[in-house]
Amino acid sequence: MRRFQFTLERVLKLKEQRERMAELRQKQARAALEMARRVVASIWTQLEQNAEALEVKVGTSIATGPWLAHYQHAAQLGQALEAADANLRRATQELRQASAQRVQITQEVEALRHLRHQQWQDHWQETMRQEQIRLDELGMRRWQAVQAE
Repeated sequence: MRRFQFTLERVLKLKEQRERMAELRQKQARAALEMARRVVASIWTQLEQNAEALEVKVGTSIATGPWLAHYQHAAQLGQALEAADANLRRATQELRQASAQRVQITQEVEALRHLRHQQWQDHWQETMRQEQIRLDELGMRRWQAVQAE
């Protein structure tokens, strides 16, 4: 009996390795997205705090210096928020790409595993058929030997 050998085993191992790498890239992209979300939330919190600080002073006269400082701080936070939003969009796109790549490689791996399973089943059935032929011949020889005596 010959031993089962999947001819695409090396390809399968390579694809499985790529699948693990795609999973890692997806996890990294997800972590980058979460970090970008936290940065955006932090900037929004700072903007809210700046607005609350100005809200307290509504109706009172404020010196030009503190007013300009609040205004400049809000402008800087606005620019930071735009940059953080752009980073968030980029991180979201990278996660989508990483997820799509992982889905594709996972499908390839599953197809190869299914093919290997089918080939193994075919091999097993052929092995069992050959074994049955061998046993039938052995039984026939014994029967003929008994009949010859």
